[in-house]
Amino acid sequence: MFRYIRWFSGISFIVVMLAALLVGNYFKEIGSHDLKDVVENNNKAIAYGFINTTWQNHRTSIKQATDTYRQFLAANIPFADWSRYKGYEEMSAAFEGFSKAAFRHFEDMPIAGVNIYTTDGIRLVNVEQANTLSSSSKNNKNPSIITANPPKIKAGDEAFVKSLSGIVASEALEGQDIVQPNGKTSKGFIIRTLIPIMRDNSFVPIVSSYNQPGKNDIACSENNNSNCVEAVIEISYDCTTQWKNLDLFKYIGTAGVMVIFVLLISMLLFISNNAENIITRQYEANIELAAQTASAQAENRDKSQFLANISHELRTPLNAIIGFSEFIKLERSGPIGNPKYAEYIKDIHGSGVHLLSLINDILDYSKAEADKLELEVTDVDVTKTVQNSIRLVSPRAESAQVQLLEVIPNDHFVIKTDMKKLKQVMLNLLSNSVKFTPSGGSVTVTMWQNVVDESVSIEVKDTGIGIAPKDISRAMAPFGQVDNTLSRKYEGTGLGLPLTHKFVAIMGGTFNIQSEVGVGTTITICFPKEVKKTKK
Repeated sequence: MFRYIRWFSGISFIVVMLAALLVGNYFKEIGSHDLKDVVENNNKAIAYGFINTTWQNHRTSIKQATDTYRQFLAANIPFADWSRYKGYEEMSAAFEGFSKAAFRHFEDMPIAGVNIYTTDGIRLVNVEQANTLSSSSKNNKNPSIITANPPKIKAGDEAFVKSLSGIVASEALEGQDIVQPNGKTSKGFIIRTLIPIMRDNSFVPIVSSYNQPGKNDIACSENNNSNCVEAVIEISYDCTTQWKNLDLFKYIGTAGVMVIFVLLISMLLFISNNAENIITRQYEANIELAAQTASAQAENRDKSQFLANISHELRTPLNAIIGFSEFIKLERSGPIGNPKYAEYIKDIHGSGVHLLSLINDILDYSKAEADKLELEVTDVDVTKTVQNSIRLVSPRAESAQVQLLEVIPNDHFVIKTDMKKLKQVMLNLLSNSVKFTPSGGSVTVTMWQNVVDESVSIEVKDTGIGIAPKDISRAMAPFGQVDNTLSRKYEGTGLGLPLTHKFVAIMGGTFNIQSEVGVGTTITICFPKEVKKTKK
């Protein structure tokens, strides 16, 4: 799973990087459009100020000089002959005066350059060269505009074509040469705006001709004296600083997105690596625990098998001891000479019987642990079995001065189960209750049947020493005994409750114990109508 997270992180990084670049370019485009609109409005304001002042003052002279200039160009008169023409001085003076006036108008403007073109694309003036023209006009009677090959607008200039239709057109240009105040030229970003100069000073664009490409019927002519384009003014605004700022904002935004994403991905990878290490260690610990569990289970099976084998081996000689001691105790072959021997034989017989009972418990528990304890399922009268068990424990209860009480209905409850195991369960519970109940106490046996599923419940309640809730798990553990002075006055292996619990579980029943120190213990067992399994 964590490998897929790394793949996802790598792919996401590439996708986010591309998305950040695209978003950065998109916002840069939006910013450039906004910048273009602002600069275009600024250039229009500058141009309209120039048209209302300088252009209006020089319109007639410039028109006459331009018409004369076109005649020279159309006639292909050599440039050397122009200076001898009587109108040359007036034409030169008109261009020079207009250039100086234009330079003075744009001298303090924050612009990169201004060009003024005729409607046929001939450049009338360049503000960047106006200062040179004015300073050299005393010695040079031929301004640079008056040449045999005058500068012209580039062919196919769409912005210029739009301006001839009366439309203000702007375009953004990168890598343009910009003349700095110190005279040096550098590459930069400019916004070039072409504003048409209308005959009647109207600033409202006329689009009817522009909708028909190829027609320049809006240009002024002899037969067109209405609203028309006399010339085109081109203003180039230096936006290099603003453009660099847009680039800077784009890079900062893109880098910021990338840094945030890298931090998030790094946190994800760090957390996933830690989780992977924790899971790996947990997996290794689980493997180790599983191996230890398997080893412990194997050792437990070996122990149970050993106990089963050794218990079986001990029963044979122990039965012989019990049999012969009983034979001697009954004096079958004649009287015992010394009365003391009779007491010894009685003790030997009692100890043998007790030892056999313990060995039987160990053997049964070992078989249950080794899954070798089989059930003999028959129809069992639970009522009768419980009453018989109570009668068998009555002598021990009388000896301990403990009262046995019965709350058993007259009905006989019959279920399918193992009668021997059921009887052994009852004897263990009753014996245990009598054993740990002080003189004057009582043990109450209650029984009832569930009318829904016909299961039978048996409750054994005593007023004995009780068990603390925290010690119940120890009392239910194999060979476990609660360390209590009163409980140690009787011997035992601590298998009574665990073996009883095991038998009840094998027979498909439930076992519940509740106890309180100094109050007593209540154990409730419930058996189903029929045992579904004959073997655990």
